[in-house]
Amino acid sequence: MNINDVINKFGSTVYLSHPGGWISINYNAFIQPLRYKNKLYVTGDFTPIGRNTQDLYLYIGPKNHDITKSSDTYRIHDSFDNTYIIDRAEKIIFKDEVMYIWAIIRKVTEAT
Repeated sequence: MNINDVINKFGSTVYLSHPGGWISINYNAFIQPLRYKNKLYVTGDFTPIGRNTQDLYLYIGPKNHDITKSSDTYRIHDSFDNTYIIDRAEKIIFKDEVMYIWAIIRKVTEAT
């Protein structure tokens, strides 16, 4: 089993959109609140996927949905009706092969 099989089996349903009206098919990815190591969070908002204080999230998605190409214009949508913009996205490469896509994403709290 490779990392994309794990993402497909255990990830949450998401889709991408682009301002021109394009919408991707649904696929699976991991979206989790971005936490700082060894800190306890007692404030912040509780979301269906965890507690978050800065609306920053870690995205791990399959390589066949390459959000690095137009990361400044793509929007990521989850099954909880949240929309995210991409702050930074990178291809994670091992032995000259893209394994998955890693990103820091930010929840959109108003029309962007």
